[in-house]
Amino acid sequence: MLSFYKKKVAGWNWYDLPEVISTNDTIKELSEKDLPAVVSAAKQSGGRGRRGRRWQAVSGNLYFTFSQSIPVSELSRYVCIIGLSMAKVIKKTAPKANIKLKWPNDVFLNGKKVTGILLENIKNNIWAIGIGVNIVGSPDIKDMPYQATSLKEEGIDTERTAFLEQYLEQFSSDLAQYEKEGFEPLRTEWLKFALNLGQEITIKNDEDIKTGIFLTLDEEGYLILKIDNKEERIIAGDLFI
Repeated sequence: MLSFYKKKVAGWNWYDLPEVISTNDTIKELSEKDLPAVVSAAKQSGGRGRRGRRWQAVSGNLYFTFSQSIPVSELSRYVCIIGLSMAKVIKKTAPKANIKLKWPNDVFLNGKKVTGILLENIKNNIWAIGIGVNIVGSPDIKDMPYQATSLKEEGIDTERTAFLEQYLEQFSSDLAQYEKEGFEPLRTEWLKFALNLGQEITIKNDEDIKTGIFLTLDEEGYLILKIDNKEERIIAGDLFI
């Protein structure tokens, strides 16, 4: 792998590979001396999404994983910041585009899903943050609750490695703000992008299904749902309209 070392970007050692089974799996194989690192690939044959869903690969799209030290007590906040940084990069590239964040971290472009994000633990507080971005094409997946799109399909032209560098610089900047000012300013930004804020939504998890009004995010990054005039804190789940 070291022969594919590209450069250091925003503090991460960047490895760009022609093909991998999964960038999440590949970064777990790196020795501790190579961390923090980011692994990207032109092709990914066995990518996966949240809850074991398969992430369908399209040639020319961006597949990458970067390592990050995250205290478990702050994990939900980081999840929100990871998605927020992605929304901000797309917005900078296409200021007129309709960008929305679907809690906890999916990014929607003009009403269609354009990214997928998966966090997996490497060891202790070190996490693998895997992200797929539809740069040039969207996967054709049946029985999905939302349509998918790509940046190119929405009139946004960029190249996968250039976009990756922009993302890492943005996340690094947002993380520095978080460490200096706390979560509140980033929470406020996240809410400006929030999909279905103030509307009725349904949250599904492994245990139950809950429907209510999406009120806000709390100070920990959890969703606050209003059900029968009572506020309930949602720690995990999939959001549906």
